[in-house]
Amino acid sequence: MVWGKILGIPATLAVLIGAAGYVVLVPSEADRPPPAGIAEPALVEIPVPFTHRWSKSTSHPLLAAAAIDIDGDGRDEVFLGGSDGQPDALLAWRDGKLVDIAAEVGLGDNEATYGALSIDLDGDGKVDLITAGNAGITFWMNKGGRFERRPLDIKIPVGAVPMAVTAGDFDRDGKVDLYISMFVAPTLFRSPVFNDPAHAKPNLLLRNDGGLKFTDVTDNATAGLQNTFTASFVDLDRDGWLDLVLAQNTGEIEILRNLGNGKFARIDFRSGYGFWMGLAFGDIDQDGDLDIFLSNIGNSIPDSILKGDRRDDQRLAKEWLLLRNDGGFRFTDITVDAGLSGFGFAWGGVFEDINFDGALDLLVAQNYVKWPVHRLFKLPGKLLLGAPGAGIKFFTSNAGANMSYGQVPLIVDLDGDGRNDILWANMDGPSRAYLNKTAGRFISARLPDVPASIGARIRLEGVRAPVHTFIAGEGLTSDRTTQFTFGLAKDGPAPTALVVEWLDGKVTRIAAPPLNKTVSISAP
Repeated sequence: MVWGKILGIPATLAVLIGAAGYVVLVPSEADRPPPAGIAEPALVEIPVPFTHRWSKSTSHPLLAAAAIDIDGDGRDEVFLGGSDGQPDALLAWRDGKLVDIAAEVGLGDNEATYGALSIDLDGDGKVDLITAGNAGITFWMNKGGRFERRPLDIKIPVGAVPMAVTAGDFDRDGKVDLYISMFVAPTLFRSPVFNDPAHAKPNLLLRNDGGLKFTDVTDNATAGLQNTFTASFVDLDRDGWLDLVLAQNTGEIEILRNLGNGKFARIDFRSGYGFWMGLAFGDIDQDGDLDIFLSNIGNSIPDSILKGDRRDDQRLAKEWLLLRNDGGFRFTDITVDAGLSGFGFAWGGVFEDINFDGALDLLVAQNYVKWPVHRLFKLPGKLLLGAPGAGIKFFTSNAGANMSYGQVPLIVDLDGDGRNDILWANMDGPSRAYLNKTAGRFISARLPDVPASIGARIRLEGVRAPVHTFIAGEGLTSDRTTQFTFGLAKDGPAPTALVVEWLDGKVTRIAAPPLNKTVSISAP
């Protein structure tokens, strides 16, 4: 599918746009260096033995990225999806480097894999993998470090492909359910399309009936209004019921409230009509609930190319979006005040305290593989450092740059030293990884990758710190590690306890958790 056809402009004009890109179409991005007192992280790049090769005629450019502990040793491997005709990869840390062991453990196939989720789905104590892509929804059963492929009996709508998976017990019946983000098939894709319902493919809400059997219980609310890149089950109002947030290709974002009776209702939130892609959650104001980040195209592409079939009364939204959770399903747009405006095209994002100063940082992947300008002038990807004790503010950093077609920054402790590292999963090119060697005090808490952990809240007592929440699938068609890191102020007190509040109401409390080590926590 050629670029001119995708945007509805002549191919010759697209070539001219690309040639004149730097002069005419490359706006400068915002540059907000951190003030004194905010430390830059120490990141060391290491080789990654995986290069994604996008099969342009038969697949979307996205790829799966998931952290998964296949052998229960407390250290994650990394699953990366290949395109059509390319094997998936499973990267393991061996003898001080990453190696691909996918063939060794029988994991992956040669069809385009867009999304992946790790979870012990069958309850046997071993972490399994669920993948989404051109092969449909596939369950990879972990048989003690080797995998057995079992396609799930899930009917995919005609003309659609599954893009991402999120998991959670939305009806609280004790079995983990699935939500599948659906997208129009690659050969049918057009952009931008805001108002053609025939082009949008409905998502799937699947109730777990046990024995790896699922029933489609999708209704008008949960089907979504547009092709969806990714979605997450997450408890936004702390009532013990998992809600849903959808990041859609074109339209307004959807936040669905779990009514507690097996049904969801769309809340009245007007984001403007944008190109919502990445989805991340974090307690950025340290008040205990989850705030929401969504990526967008930013200032990379001119408005004149983005009109599509959008009506004049449908306000175009191009900026990224940061929503402060004010409780009771009230959200405030704080994008500008937080320093997240003025950036370019972005895909997946994730919150993580990379420099261990106690404030959450934000990592965002950038560049559009179909935009001619980005072939010549790539954006570096963003590591935006949070400001401890200064309200919600983010500042640009040059650490951990990714001058590639970035899809998502995957957070995972590659070398097992307790510090979460960064792996940039990149489209149509090599992935990149940075080991986190930042000095400082931290506490790492590792939850089991099981259904009981979904929705669990992890907090510290005795110090002010963000509350972390286990979400099965966020970022962009990806699934980060179950290891959560709390950075501690250099000269501040040590926490008196680490507390896990499980979604079912049970509580685990660990007094005086050790510093600079990983605490492994069992489910109740």
